[in-house]
Amino acid sequence: MKSLFALFITLCSVSFIHAQTWTWSAEMPKAGEIVNVDLKGLEAKDNMHMVAYTFNGKDLVTKDVFFTKDNDGIHASVLVPSETNWVRLVIADEDNQPLAEDNKYVMKAGAPAKASEIEKAMALSYYTSTLGLKRDNIAATSLYRDAVKANPDWLRTPEVLAGYSSAAKASKSAEDVNFLKQNLHTYDNRKTTEPEDLLLSAVRVSKNLGDTALSLSLRKKLDKTYPKSQLAQEDQVVLFEKSKTVDEKIAFRNKFKTNYGVNDLNTASIDKMTSAIIGDYASSKDWNKVEANIGQLIDPMTRTRAYNEYAWTLSGEGLEKDAINIDMASRLSLASLNGLAEIKKPAIVTKQAWDKVLDNYRAQYGDTYALALFKQGKYNEAIDHQTFSVKNMNYSDPEMNERLVVYMEKAGQKDALLSFVDEMIETGQATTKMKDIHKKIWMSDKTQDQLYNQYVSKLEATATEKRLNEIKAKWMDAPAVSFSLKNLEGESVSLADYKGKTVVLDFWATWCGPCKASFPGMKKVVEHYAQDKNVVFLFVDTWETGENISGRVSSFIKDNNYPFPVVLDSKNEVVVNYKVDGIPTKFIIDKDQKIRFKAVGYSGSSDSLYEELTTMIEMAQNGGTLQKS
Repeated sequence: MKSLFALFITLCSVSFIHAQTWTWSAEMPKAGEIVNVDLKGLEAKDNMHMVAYTFNGKDLVTKDVFFTKDNDGIHASVLVPSETNWVRLVIADEDNQPLAEDNKYVMKAGAPAKASEIEKAMALSYYTSTLGLKRDNIAATSLYRDAVKANPDWLRTPEVLAGYSSAAKASKSAEDVNFLKQNLHTYDNRKTTEPEDLLLSAVRVSKNLGDTALSLSLRKKLDKTYPKSQLAQEDQVVLFEKSKTVDEKIAFRNKFKTNYGVNDLNTASIDKMTSAIIGDYASSKDWNKVEANIGQLIDPMTRTRAYNEYAWTLSGEGLEKDAINIDMASRLSLASLNGLAEIKKPAIVTKQAWDKVLDNYRAQYGDTYALALFKQGKYNEAIDHQTFSVKNMNYSDPEMNERLVVYMEKAGQKDALLSFVDEMIETGQATTKMKDIHKKIWMSDKTQDQLYNQYVSKLEATATEKRLNEIKAKWMDAPAVSFSLKNLEGESVSLADYKGKTVVLDFWATWCGPCKASFPGMKKVVEHYAQDKNVVFLFVDTWETGENISGRVSSFIKDNNYPFPVVLDSKNEVVVNYKVDGIPTKFIIDKDQKIRFKAVGYSGSSDSLYEELTTMIEMAQNGGTLQKS
C-alpha cells in the first residue's frame, strides 16, 4: 500500500523579527466588530497569506484574511467573530511557515469571567502545532488557574478540565494537580446527576492524573447513569477485536449499530469495525465483498482512502506486477477521486490550506487511477492524471515521475518525454530508469553513443552545480553534543571515541517509514566508505516504545542484512540534545567534533541520498571544500 504523505498543513514555531510592529485599531477588539490591523517591519513577499484563528466554543476556527501591502507595511480589516473571546493573526509564507503573529483578547458582552484567558490557554495546550506556537504548559496552567479562581464553573467544562489537567501534569505543578483531584472528588461525591460529557472527562482526567481508584469510582457512576456512554462504546470496540470470524465481526458491528445508533461520536468506531471486516475479505481475496463493504464506510475521508488503498492493491501496486482485477481497480480508484467532493472542510483548516490538502489527495489518488488506466490501455488518459500528480508533488516522487515517463513512451509522446526527462536530469531528479528510456528514445534518431553522452553530461553538469550550491548553503559551525550510548551488543559507544574522524549520525526508528525507505541508499553510502577508517556511521535508534526494544531493533537490522552500527537512545536524551524535530535526521560531524551539516527527511531517491551524503562527507573532511573532479 502506498503511504500517504502529510496532508494537513501545520505551522512550525520560528523566531519572529523583533522589529515588527503590530497596530490594532482597538487594543481589546469587540466581538462582532471590524478592526483594522497594520503591520510594519516585515519584508513583503509575493506568496504570503494571513490567517485569523478564533474560537467557537471549544473548537478552533481558522479563516483566510485579505490584506494589502505597500511601502508603509501590511494592512487588513478583520471581522472579529461574535462567538470568540480571543483572536490570533498569523502571516505565513507559501509553505505555511509563520513570519509574524499577534493576538488579542476580545471583549464580548455576556461572556463568562476570564473567557479570553481560557481560550488562550486552550490554544497553548490543545492547538500549538496548528497555531505555530511553542507548547507552554507553565503559561497554560497559570491561565487556567487564574480563570478557575475567578470563575469555578470553568471546571464544569469538559475541555477546560482536560486541558487544565494535562497542562498541570506536564508542568509538574503539584499544587494544581492536587487542586484538580479535590474537585474531581466532588463530582464523585455529589448525589445530583452530572452531565455525561463532564463525567466522561472526569473519568479520563482522574486516570491521567494517576488516581486509579477515583477513576474507577467515577466510571461506575458514569456506567450507572449513562450505560451507553462513549467509554462504554469504546469498550465494545475492544470486545469486537476478539471476534474471530468475519461473520462474527459483521454480527457484532450490526448489533453495535442497533444498540448505540450512528452519530458523530461513534462513526470512527463503526468504521474501524467495517475496516477490519474489509481486511478479512481482502485476506481471502473476496474482492466483490471488499468493494461492497467499502461502500458501507461512513466517514467520507476513511471511505476514499480505502477505495484508493484497494485500488492500488488490485492494480498490481506498480508497473512491474500484473493487475489482480484491473476493471475493479479502475472503478474503485475513480470512486476515491469522486468521493473527495463529499469531504467537508474542517473548521480548523483555512480554505486556502484545505484546497492544498485536497490537491494532495487528488495527486495521490490520481497516481493510482493513472496506473489503472495505463493497464487498461488508456494511455493518454493516464498521462493526464499522472501529469497533475507529479506537478502537485513538485516532481519530488521518483516513482511517480518514472510512471509518467513509461506512460509517455507507450503513448508515443516522444517530444514530451524527452523534454520532461531533460528537465529532470537538469534538476537532478531523473532516476536510472528514466535516463535509460530517455537514451533509448534519443538514440532512435541519433545513433552515436558519444554524442548522446556529451548531451546528457551537459544536463547533469547543471544538476551537479545546483546540488553543490544547495549543499554549500547548508554548511554549519556548531559544536556536536557529546554522548555515550549502548550498542546492540551492550557496549558503550561515545562520540568522543571518534574525535579526529568524520562521524555520520542517523536518527531513526523501526516504526519510521521514511527512515526505513532511506536505508537501501544508506547501505550504499556505508558500503562506499567501508574501507575508509576515517569515516564512522552511527545509526541512533530513538523514540521507540514497547518492550524488548534492543531485540526488535537487532532483528530488524539482521533480517534486512544492513551493515549499520546501531546505538540505542533509550532515554530519548540525545535526540533532544540534538534538537531533532522529525526523523530521519542526519548530522555530519567533522574531525574536530563540529556539526557541519544537518539533513532532514528522505526525498525518495537512493541515488540522490547517496550523492548528497558523499558530497557532505567529503566537504566535512576538507573544511568545506569539494575536491571531486
